[in-house]
Amino acid sequence: MNNGLLRNMACLFLFGSLLILLQTNNYTLLILWGVCTGLLSIYLPMRFISITVLLGFGFFIYLFVNLHWITSAHPEELHILLNRLSLICIIIPLFAFSLISKIPFMHYWKKPQWNREIHVPLIWAGFRQTKVKLFLIIAIIITFFTFLPFVILNGWNSMQEAWLFALIFAITNALFEEVIWRGTLLSRFSELFGDKWAVIITSLGFGLQHYSLGFSWAVCIAFSIGGFFFGGITIKSNSIVPAVILHLSINVLMVFSGLF
Repeated sequence: MNNGLLRNMACLFLFGSLLILLQTNNYTLLILWGVCTGLLSIYLPMRFISITVLLGFGFFIYLFVNLHWITSAHPEELHILLNRLSLICIIIPLFAFSLISKIPFMHYWKKPQWNREIHVPLIWAGFRQTKVKLFLIIAIIITFFTFLPFVILNGWNSMQEAWLFALIFAITNALFEEVIWRGTLLSRFSELFGDKWAVIITSLGFGLQHYSLGFSWAVCIAFSIGGFFFGGITIKSNSIVPAVILHLSINVLMVFSGLF
């Protein structure tokens, strides 16, 4: 196993373990995490450590705000929307880092390259190639039919009552999460590790952070798999727009199916 692979795996472990420890309130292991990270700092990119610590700090503030400031917000729809808006706590430290470092906040805030080739089904590998725009359409159709039975069971009346909340929630959640994970973090990590490893690291983090929303670790891993496709289509299209569209459609269907 070469040194580059070992370095990338160590970064993946440190990144994922930090999110787990923050959400499980294991402060003893968090101190140990800090010690290990300090010892490994001579082998790992300092920019990675800085970004990860800033993400951890922002995520800690996000968790604190949700636990102490908005936990009693009612009705439940308001509580969920405030939770999603509080993702700004994660964005601010990352934005400050880009300002101080004098680097672009994200590389992918641009018009998508819809006609670029992408492999089906695994982005970089598959049995055929297609264009990004067709890949996105196929992904949305698969998502629709996956959620359709649950939407039907939830009932038409529920859809009528929830459409405004579904729209506001989907736009807020999709935009904020994509700015964090496929915007700034994917930009920084692709500079350090290359596109594929950047997608792997950010996808793991994206999935794990859902534990604080009440999902099980198994579901969080499923979200990580979804994050892989979000990241892959962002890299291939050179834009977060397709990922935002796909993410938004999933969020709307999650509300209509009763998962939110």
